[in-house]
Amino acid sequence: MVTVARFGDIQEAVRLKMALEAKGISAFIPDENMAYNAPNLFLTTPSGVRVQVDEQDVEVARKVIESEAKS
Repeated sequence: MVTVARFGDIQEAVRLKMALEAKGISAFIPDENMAYNAPNLFLTTPSGVRVQVDEQDVEVARKVIESEAKS
C-alpha cells in the first residue's frame, strides 16, 4: 500500500476514500480506528490520517485527488 494523502481529521480521509472507491480504486485508512477514538492525536502529529491505495493505483488516485481539490 502507498500513502497518497494525509489529513488532519478522519472525515476528510473518509471523503477521499469514498471518492476513490467510486472510481473503482480500493482505498484503505490504516489509522481509522485511532482517528475515531483519539482524534486529537492527529492534530499535533505530522503524519496525519493516511489514505492508502495499491501501488498500481497511485497515478489514478492522484488524478482523483487533484479533481477533488478543484471541486
